[in-house]
Amino acid sequence: MAGNSVPVFFGAKARSKRPPGIDVTSITDLSGSMQPFASFISSRATIVALENALIAQGVGVLSTNRYSFATGGTFPSDRLSTIELPVRINSANQRWATGAQVIDFTANLPALRADRGGDTEDMGIASNLVTNNNRDYLSANERVIIAGSDEQLSVTAFTASPPFPHRYVGVHSVNLSITEPAGPNPVPAGTLRGFVYTTSTTGVAIYINGSTINNRADVPVANVTATAASNGGFPTRQVNVDQARLTNGAIYDIRFFNTGFELLAISLGNALGQFLFETS
Repeated sequence: MAGNSVPVFFGAKARSKRPPGIDVTSITDLSGSMQPFASFISSRATIVALENALIAQGVGVLSTNRYSFATGGTFPSDRLSTIELPVRINSANQRWATGAQVIDFTANLPALRADRGGDTEDMGIASNLVTNNNRDYLSANERVIIAGSDEQLSVTAFTASPPFPHRYVGVHSVNLSITEPAGPNPVPAGTLRGFVYTTSTTGVAIYINGSTINNRADVPVANVTATAASNGGFPTRQVNVDQARLTNGAIYDIRFFNTGFELLAISLGNALGQFLFETS
């Protein structure tokens, strides 16, 4: 897609068609508090679980699901090369690893260490670099950013209409609430921990009840409040939280999952493989 035209799924009232595959880039804050998430998002088990969930929903069958890795940014880091973290395939550094290469151990994923202090906390800088450059994206694939950061010492505005549009899945410190009554489905057991913006008007609320994920469909977006929260005295920026809604993506509360990300992996597979797209 050339120029600054707004993609059809931005603000769309209907779900976009299920893509043949997706290009997923994880952008990770590597400040000290982020080690649990950093280990999770760069582990082979996580990518295998995500790939299997996507394939089960038919995403990655007609095209190839691919995965890449980057850190968050810090001013004045304004070059793609400063944030991209390569995967190792056949003794060579590559930008992308396919799901199949991760599953069969062909690809070695970067080992992320949360030892950068405040140098990689800006999700806006990194997201703009990822979306405003042609990173050899597959033209048939949907582009997804999974951004993990529990705090922000600085903030950069997201590009409103990037030439390489994406869906933003934010894993941030966020307070989520729903004003009832909210849609045709009852409130399930558990606590609200995430929300998928399926369209501009309705979405799927994610409740966690112990080790069980309960998904509540057809919740009006107008009834959902997602507010940036502090973590250890440092705030997440509201602009990061809002980006999930603006790109018809998803938002999760990282503070809950920091004790164990297995449920997040399952929920991400459902969100990317099923909730955001029509079945045909």
